[in-house]
Amino acid sequence: MLNVANNQSEVFPVKNPFEIRSALSKFLISAILTMSILAGCKKDDPVTPNPNSDIPVDSGGAAPATTVNNITTIGATFQKTPGNESRVQINMLGVLHPITGQPIQFTANSSVWVTEDSVLKGIKVTAAGGGTVLGADVVFVVDNSGSMGQEADSVARKIIAFANFLEASGLNVRLGCVGHGRGSDQRVYGALNLTSANALQTYLNRTTVALSRTVGFSGPDSAALAAASLAGFYSSGGGENSVIGITFADSLFSWRSNANRVYVAFTDEPTQPGGSMFWSTQGLISRWTTAKGTIHTVYSEDTVGRTWTPLQNERPWDLATLTGGTKRFIPSNAAGLDLTTLPVTTALASSALIEFVSANPNIAHNVTITVKGATTADGKKRFTNITY
Repeated sequence: MLNVANNQSEVFPVKNPFEIRSALSKFLISAILTMSILAGCKKDDPVTPNPNSDIPVDSGGAAPATTVNNITTIGATFQKTPGNESRVQINMLGVLHPITGQPIQFTANSSVWVTEDSVLKGIKVTAAGGGTVLGADVVFVVDNSGSMGQEADSVARKIIAFANFLEASGLNVRLGCVGHGRGSDQRVYGALNLTSANALQTYLNRTTVALSRTVGFSGPDSAALAAASLAGFYSSGGGENSVIGITFADSLFSWRSNANRVYVAFTDEPTQPGGSMFWSTQGLISRWTTAKGTIHTVYSEDTVGRTWTPLQNERPWDLATLTGGTKRFIPSNAAGLDLTTLPVTTALASSALIEFVSANPNIAHNVTITVKGATTADGKKRFTNITY
């Protein structure tokens, strides 16, 4: 008789249930590994993170209209981000509310707006000191003529304190100095190119003779600066004139392209160009651009009874008004002078980094910055035909 059971056992061997589960598990593991290998071999393009994902996209629309237009102190420099050129960085000087004197807190598309050509940009705002180090090149332009004898020592001491204060404020600051107008010939009599606060202090403390503190040239390029002071920065027939010192620094100092340029001019006399349009206030303004920075004035003389005449006796603080700077009037002996309380100091300390993505970082653009401080202050500034 045919042994059916035995034949079935030989043709269809019956395995232990544990062995069946084990074989099934091995099959599934093998299948998963195969699928993983196949998926890994798929030639999809790699996913590249967006380096500008932290900047809001352009939302469309337009910046709000300005109606009060009493904000004029808008200073800024522009540059591309190294390695990410479409990301534009604006180093923006702080803006003070013209009524309260307090810095306006920059909030993206709420108190500050940026328009590139006709497009309102999505922007990211980072305050100075909040992990962001912003550059500032500050030059002190000092009238060292005889009438400044009362305040010269005080001004020098306060410049040193001011320089140390700025270095401690989170700014990447460099400082320079120009002394002008000492004798009958109106020219530059001393200068120190942009350097550290410590080097500026050493320069100003070379002598204890008040009016001599800003006389003489120091630094590695002192010989070149001294020669230049005799070659082209000279005005005959005029008197004290900050325009000469400002033009000297503007032409010869080693300014950084990504730093805000700031001049602080000290004088107790009118700007006296001696009939020369070139050395007049309007002459300077005619060749001034937004990239050259802002001029801030400290005037230590009573303005009552002064007669102001174009090309002869001009208001020194017009240099501030016309370049978007600030002004301060102090006693003739500079008593109580504290440069850390100057409006420009507050503006520097409240600087901000504003970033946006340019439509084309390799061509020139017209950029407009609009600032609003509630309903009592607003203004805008147009930077024309600039490259990043």
